[in-house]
Amino acid sequence: MRRWLLPFCLTLSAVACGDLQSGQAGAPPSATPTSASAPAADCVALGAISPIPVPPLAVVDLGDGTKRVTSAEAGYSLVVPGTWLVSGAIAGTVNPWFGQGHMSSYDPRAAPTPRPEAGTILPPEVGVRLDIEMWANPLREPLDIYAQRVHIGPDQIAVLPGAFVRLAGGQAYRMTIQDERRFQPSLGPLVATRQTRAVWLVPSPRADRVLVLYATPAESALFPAVERAVSTLQVAAPRSAVLPVVHQRSEILQRWLVGKSGPIAGRRAEAKLMTYAEASLAMDARPGASLNPPLPMGIPRIDRDPDELFWLVAVSGPDLPASRGGPPGRGVAVGTPAPTAWILYDTPATNDRGERTGQGFSTAGTWPPGFDTLPDRCH
Repeated sequence: MRRWLLPFCLTLSAVACGDLQSGQAGAPPSATPTSASAPAADCVALGAISPIPVPPLAVVDLGDGTKRVTSAEAGYSLVVPGTWLVSGAIAGTVNPWFGQGHMSSYDPRAAPTPRPEAGTILPPEVGVRLDIEMWANPLREPLDIYAQRVHIGPDQIAVLPGAFVRLAGGQAYRMTIQDERRFQPSLGPLVATRQTRAVWLVPSPRADRVLVLYATPAESALFPAVERAVSTLQVAAPRSAVLPVVHQRSEILQRWLVGKSGPIAGRRAEAKLMTYAEASLAMDARPGASLNPPLPMGIPRIDRDPDELFWLVAVSGPDLPASRGGPPGRGVAVGTPAPTAWILYDTPATNDRGERTGQGFSTAGTWPPGFDTLPDRCH
């Protein structure tokens, strides 16, 4: 979850995880952003549109010992062994993540507990895993340059030189990632556990996105099965769902402006409708950050549809909830909680899924700087 404690400057640029100009695919003209201050009106037109969902990750048994895995969200399909397990969710989560496919020759829930000295690195005898994710490429860099930005897992120590290959009817980039976990026992020599990941970078029909496929570990005896699966990869244009706004502006603001005894004196709240990419970029801004950062902060993996509609909400005034952690505000003694001056958070407008949302608290100022100039797609 994104969280911060200091006031910051909010900016929007074209480096978010998605195309900020496209908006929600298929949305009516009323969804065009404007720089004007958000009016108090609800999004009546966007609330009345007919939903056009995108099919979830599909797995079809081909009847020949294999099955086809298809993601309409990320725009890919490939054929894997029929005995492999397939999931759209990251380990430990329930809901599928945007465009992701995670396939393994073994059941991750039944995998042996990693040795203390190996961390998350499993012995190659356990089996092999193939993961497919969609990543942002906001600078539209060539794949061999983009490869240096790819970081997968906490044990990665190097990206080894790769080469261009033919894949999915076009040019892709094949490279290797070196993982290493070092462990120093209290008695005995240093123990180093190593593995490699085979990685394929495949361009998406959207120039600002890249499909990232990686197999772990490349030392597995089942790695040839991964290569056969990757050779069947087909790529299509990614799709975004068109969904009506089910949580209106008035509903969002009511939570903050009206208490049990009526309107809350001195409280101010505003909500702006924008894409998840736009909201994420606003939430991730930092004090002193460049107005045109080269890449989104952190790993540019796309975990939620960048074109999904979100509310970015700002609240200020008395009696706001405090952050659960962090240092006290300037001039406030340690141990004395500083009152919250304002809050900024994002929340889905078309559903109730809370993952990959964020909230921030500030103890200085009276309003999130730059919020009033941000675009609003509800007008």
